[in-house]
Amino acid sequence: MKSRIIILTFLFLIIMGCKQQEIKKGNISNPQTIIAQNINVPDHLKNWANSINKNNVDSIKNLYDANSVKIISPDNIIENSSQIANYYNVQKGKITSIKSLFSVEANSKRKINYELISYKIDNRKEFIGIVIWRIENEKIVREFEFSNESNLEAKKVDTTSISERRKLWVQLCNENNSKNLVKELYSNNTIYYNHKPLVKGTEDLIKEYNYMDNKNYHLKLHPLILKAVNANFAFEIGQCTGSYNGKYILVWGKDSEGKWKIITDSNI
Repeated sequence: MKSRIIILTFLFLIIMGCKQQEIKKGNISNPQTIIAQNINVPDHLKNWANSINKNNVDSIKNLYDANSVKIISPDNIIENSSQIANYYNVQKGKITSIKSLFSVEANSKRKINYELISYKIDNRKEFIGIVIWRIENEKIVREFEFSNESNLEAKKVDTTSISERRKLWVQLCNENNSKNLVKELYSNNTIYYNHKPLVKGTEDLIKEYNYMDNKNYHLKLHPLILKAVNANFAFEIGQCTGSYNGKYILVWGKDSEGKWKIITDSNI
C-alpha cells in the first residue's frame, strides 16, 4: 500500500513538473486562467483577453461599441462590432499576457479614455495597441483600436526625429494653412477618427481641417507618451492647448523615404 502511494506521489510530481515546463515554454493550454490570476491586470483588459481566448463571438461583440473601428493598417480597416468579433474569432494563437502601459481620461463628460496596452500571443509575439474606450452603463466598451507587432528594433528608434516632425506640425498649423499641414505631415492613406464616419486620405482631411485656416486658430501639442512599436511605427498620446484643449492620438509611420508621417489621427 505504501509503495503504491509513493508511486502515485512520484507520478503526480512528474506531471506537475511537466506542466510548469509547458508554461515556461509558452505551451499554455488555458491562458485565460493565467490572465485572470494576474492581479496587476485591469479587469477590462482581462475581460477582453479572456473573451478572445474563448473564441466567443457574442462575448467579444459585447465589448465593442456597435460602430467601433479596428485599424489593422490604413488600407485594412474593420468597422462595427460584429465584424471585429468575427475577425478575432478566426485568429490563431492565444493571448497569454496583457498589461496597460499608459491610460488617461480624454473626455470626462463622455467618460472616454485613451489607453496604450501591450499583449503577447502564445508567449512569443508581442503587440502594442492603442485603444479608445468609454464607460457605458457601468460597462467598458471599445470604440477604436490599432495594434502592431513590436520587436527589438523599437529600442533603436530615434524619437527625436518624431519630435521634430511634431514641431513642424505645430508650425504649419499655426500658419493657418491646412493644405500645407496635411500634405507635409500626413500619409496619402491617412485616417482621421472623431466619432464620425472615418475620414480617409489627405484630400478629405484637408476639407475636415479647414477650420484651421481661421487666422485666430492656434494650437500646441504636448506629448504625454510616445512609444516606438517597431522601426516603422510609433504611438503617441498627448494634450492639445490653445484653440482646442483636449487629448489627441497620433500614429506615426515611416514612408518609403524614411520620413515620419501621420497615418492615424484622432481627438475626442
